[in-house]
Order: sequence, then structure tokens, then C-alpha cells
Amino acid sequence: MNKGLKKIALVAAAAAMVFVSITPAFAAGPSISANGTPVGEVLVNGKVVEGSTAHFEDEFKALDTNKEEDKKAITAIEKLNDGASLKETLVLEEVKLPKGVKLNLEDYSLLTRVQDLIATDKDGNALEEDVIVTWEVVNLTKEAGDVYVLHYSTKRSTWEIIKPESVDYKGKTVTAHFEDLSPVAVIYKSSESKATEKPNTGSSTNTLLYAGLGAIALIGIGVFVFKKKN
Repeated sequence: MNKGLKKIALVAAAAAMVFVSITPAFAAGPSISANGTPVGEVLVNGKVVEGSTAHFEDEFKALDTNKEEDKKAITAIEKLNDGASLKETLVLEEVKLPKGVKLNLEDYSLLTRVQDLIATDKDGNALEEDVIVTWEVVNLTKEAGDVYVLHYSTKRSTWEIIKPESVDYKGKTVTAHFEDLSPVAVIYKSSESKATEKPNTGSSTNTLLYAGLGAIALIGIGVFVFKKKN
């Protein structure tokens, strides 16, 4: 290869490096997992129930297959756990949101599977109303962004979104207050999708376009210089 061609090759390589260096990296969101182990004792009416425990089950014993609303809920749970989106599965306008909270559920995805949350006292009696539970979410990271709890109330036959009492990203736990206990999942809105709500005037698409044009221009200049010298 003569010196002229070498120069062109070097220019092309430099342009490619510039192009790659400004290409944004899009990290995939967390993969869905089972809900983790509940932590500590259960609170009822704001007070610790001594000796109480909680756990998750994949069976939904509280759902009545003879009840039309519960049959629809079972179908929705199966679809969600198979990977269907909230938008595909639920009538989002009918999902009850926390008081004073406005969010677009289409932007949210499941972080954990929908599972039945069961709480009992030391004698095995069910704790079902005004319950606060803390549990592990093994795939919880700061990249998960906004985190809420999706809940189907078997008592009220309604889907609702619950704002957690706390989300501990470092300890990977979520604490939530339930009016009544039944099927539960953790949902999230990734930090990346949050950032795209208000795009900057210099979007990533424009940046890539300009980078590509710049690379072509640099190569063209190299070819021109080579031809002029020869």
C-alpha cells in the first residue's frame, strides 16, 4: 500500500473511531424475576405483629374461578407472567392509581412476576387487611428508576398501583402498605425511558447523523488530497 492510500486508511479509521465513541450505549432493562423473601415481621394497623411471617406463592387460592372478575384477573396474571406488557394485558384506564400520582402505565414493565402474597400471625391465622410488608427484589437496581407495586385486590375486584412506603436500592428491598392482601408484582419505569420524555434539541439520532456525515467528509477530504498529489 502506498503512502497516499495509507493516509486515507488512517483517516477512515479515525472517522470510524469518532463515530463509535459518540454512539450511545443502550443498556437493557432488568429481567423479570420472582419476588424475593419477605424481610422481618408484618405490620397490621401500623403495629408489628409479633411472630408474624409472609411468603409468596404461585397459586392464587384467594381467586374464585366462578367469579367473572377473578377469572379475568387469572387470565391477565398468566399473560403478564408470560411476558405480555401492561398495555397489552390490562385496561389501563381502569387501573386505580395512588392518590395524587399521575403516571403513564404504558411506560412501565414488570420487574417481578405476579405472585400471591400471604401473611400470617404466629398461630398461622391470615393477616389480610391494612398490612405492611417488606420483601427482597433481587433484580432491583437504581437503573430501575421509578418503582411501584401492581396489586389485584380480590376483596374489591380491582387492579391498582401502590406507591411503596420505601424502596431500598442498596438493600434491594421494597416496602408496601396494602389495604388487603392478594396478587402482587413490582413494576418499574427505567431511567432511560424517563430521560426520553424530554429530549434535548440535539437528540441522539441527530448526533449519529452528523457523526456519519463527518466521517464521510473526512474520508472524502483524504481521497481529494491523494488525487491532487498524484
